[in-house]
Amino acid sequence: MSDLNGNFNGNFIHISPLFAYGAIPGQLQLEGIIPDTASEGTYDYRLISSDPFISLDTVTNLVGANPEASIVGYNWFNKNGQITFCEGDTAILVANEPPLGQTFLYQWLQSGSPINNETDDTLLVTASGAYAIEISLGFCETVTNDTIVNAYSPSAEIWVNSGAGISYIGIDSIQMCEGTVATLEDFGFPSPGINGYMYQWLKDDSLDIFGNRVLYPLEGDTLPTIDVNTTGTWYLTVTSDPGGCVDTSDVFHVFVDTIPSTIVNVGMWSYQSFPSTTLCLTDSVMLSAQDTVLNSSWKYQWQVAYPSGSANWQNLPNDTMPWILVDTSIVADTADYRLTIINETCSFITNETTIEFVNFPTLAILPGDSLGVCVYDSLLVSLVSDGLSFAWNGGLWVGKQNFLSQPGQYIIEASGINACKTYDTLDIYNYAVVATATASPQIISPGDNTTLSATGGTSFYWFADAPSTFSNQHGASTLALPTSDTTTYFIQVEDINGCTDTASVQVFVKELDSVVIYANTYGNIQNVITPNGDGMNDVLDLSGITNGDPCEFTVYTRWGTPVYNQEVYNNAWGGTTDGGAKLEDGTYYFVLTHNNAIRVKSAVTVLNNI
Repeated sequence: MSDLNGNFNGNFIHISPLFAYGAIPGQLQLEGIIPDTASEGTYDYRLISSDPFISLDTVTNLVGANPEASIVGYNWFNKNGQITFCEGDTAILVANEPPLGQTFLYQWLQSGSPINNETDDTLLVTASGAYAIEISLGFCETVTNDTIVNAYSPSAEIWVNSGAGISYIGIDSIQMCEGTVATLEDFGFPSPGINGYMYQWLKDDSLDIFGNRVLYPLEGDTLPTIDVNTTGTWYLTVTSDPGGCVDTSDVFHVFVDTIPSTIVNVGMWSYQSFPSTTLCLTDSVMLSAQDTVLNSSWKYQWQVAYPSGSANWQNLPNDTMPWILVDTSIVADTADYRLTIINETCSFITNETTIEFVNFPTLAILPGDSLGVCVYDSLLVSLVSDGLSFAWNGGLWVGKQNFLSQPGQYIIEASGINACKTYDTLDIYNYAVVATATASPQIISPGDNTTLSATGGTSFYWFADAPSTFSNQHGASTLALPTSDTTTYFIQVEDINGCTDTASVQVFVKELDSVVIYANTYGNIQNVITPNGDGMNDVLDLSGITNGDPCEFTVYTRWGTPVYNQEVYNNAWGGTTDGGAKLEDGTYYFVLTHNNAIRVKSAVTVLNNI
């Protein structure tokens, strides 16, 4: 094999001789392999044998180099080692570019077959498949291995367990009763190469400006499950990780049936004043549902339980209307009745109504039928009876208990079966307790006591409308010392029955005698001091009366309370107490004595701010 210039160098055809092989016995035929490392170009070939020496004619051959071929993918993610793109999206496959100075021809293949019109170096992939590219350079070409490309979409399908009270009415619809909670969940299965999924639940009960329904996410509902308990439609969006591929489920419908709630009412015949569930043997009563829905999905069935309270409920044949006439033809004794209602998936049982047959009522009055009560008090009277209703004095009071305070006779009526009544009478009278209060004397001087006396009870309690002292506040008689001009004293008496009464008496306090003793001897006496420090009338000067004698000096309030005392008066009292505190403005009384004889008793007014 020559070089690219047609020269044969050396003893062999090339630096590395062709390896001849495949000699066929009896035939002059040999085969040789052109090295795959040969550069592209035109070569000459000849065959030389050494024994015998033979040189065959030169043969010219054109050798072409295979181009390199490779594929790079974009807009994809690795799912379990494969190129994967989201379904509905586009993956991009790009072939390698030719070396500088060369030109490649491209042909994209799918599953080994050419793809029409796909002869660029780029292929937009929108479907799963095995893709390759054939690259041609001259008369040589190279085909890549198949590149597997998968379109992936997570499965967003809604499914719900058919639990108690939940019924499938289609693969995408359930029906359940109000108050039931259904759990919707993703029906998808995990896929190899996917780490996990993100979820978002959606609703479509919102409208745009054109009145079209708009899907919107439910805030916070990002789990693979959601609890629902209302009629509506739900959707689920599932997003894969990796890849971020999104799928939204078809609509899932939830239909919620309302509970046929109602109560059973007891009817009242025209001759009755109120409905009654207590019947005579010849009487009857109409029970009916308060709310009824006829000619619909609501179905009615009356039931009875006997004996009453046994809960042994039995359907009443043919009683399938919202009302029933109860009489002794059903059960000739006390029994319980109720109504069951069914609305598609919902059922409801009404309140139980007991229809009772009883005897005439018994009637007893507690604590007795002749009772005493304190004036202005009341007492609780109770009835022991199996009656159904009670009227006191023709309905002035009702019920089994009443607080009564007015004396007199009460007629009590107990109503029983078939409007039968039992009567009894109650007599109430008042206990008599009258309190009296007296004061002796009723008019006293300041500082003097008075004697208060009371009658009318067995225990006593004295109190007043102003501060006062008592020698015995709980006695029938007590000494009292008032502190104001007029004091009203009250006595509360209580008798052996606990009844009380209150009486009052007023006590009046007169002024002390302010006449100057021995006035004809001593003349005018100072009766005002103004202890303000101005040097005028600051003190009570009685020097003209003491006349140098050792006189005792005592000052009293107008109620007789001593506030100042000096055994030998120095004529310097300035309106203070023994402790030196200023006395309030007002009138005070003083007594000046000598050798235990009153020399002067008079009043003095203290004015501090004049």
